[in-house]
Amino acid sequence: MRRKIVCVITSIIFLISLLTFNTQLVHAATNVSILSHTGYLDSLGYYHVVGEVQNIGDQAVNFVKITATFYDSNDVVVATEFTYTMVDVILPNRKSPFNIILADAVQSAKVDHYSLTVTFSAASPKPLGLEILSHSSYIDSIGWMHVVGEIKNIGTGTANYVKVIATFYDEAGKVVAAEFTFSDPSDIEPGQKAPFEILLSDERASYVASYELTAESTQYAIVPEFHSVIALLLLTIISITVLVRRRFSI
Repeated sequence: MRRKIVCVITSIIFLISLLTFNTQLVHAATNVSILSHTGYLDSLGYYHVVGEVQNIGDQAVNFVKITATFYDSNDVVVATEFTYTMVDVILPNRKSPFNIILADAVQSAKVDHYSLTVTFSAASPKPLGLEILSHSSYIDSIGWMHVVGEIKNIGTGTANYVKVIATFYDEAGKVVAAEFTFSDPSDIEPGQKAPFEILLSDERASYVASYELTAESTQYAIVPEFHSVIALLLLTIISITVLVRRRFSI
């Protein structure tokens, strides 16, 4: 019985090592992919294209630029606009939302469809140094959505201009909105934490079924959820080990 439990523990440790190894070394060719996007007119008559990209390459990227070409119903170009992703440096396998705004009501009214292209540059990766401790959301009395939470600097140096970004999805998992804010204060010392609040207008809040958060500072990237899974598995191993020791010490 004891040998079987030891084998189980060994297998779990091997699985964690394998997952970590593969996550670090196995990636697709260097590229940035547009995952999903939505176009809509806001209350001012401006046309928005909100969406999300993912770094499917093997190195960090920055200056990720998304360009939209807008067409009328006759497939004639009526405007073009661009933006950069809300996350400045996107690590491999990480995602970032974007929001292109055609701030011209006259041309926006002509838009029937659009196309998107993406360009980017290779970048040095940021070390992991931020962790979102908790978060929740609610709709206020006038229909605005609030996402509130707390973020911690787990790095060894000061985290400057800590930005927290929310990507909002509909029930089908399609991006319908994206917003960001800075923590309060925006600079967080090592080991310290700060609250944040992201607001989404009532125009888009009604489309939201779920959201995801990410964050970065000038110096640090956020710890991914994968690390939390590893921590949970390690905690399970420790618990099993303690039970085994107790069992055989009786």
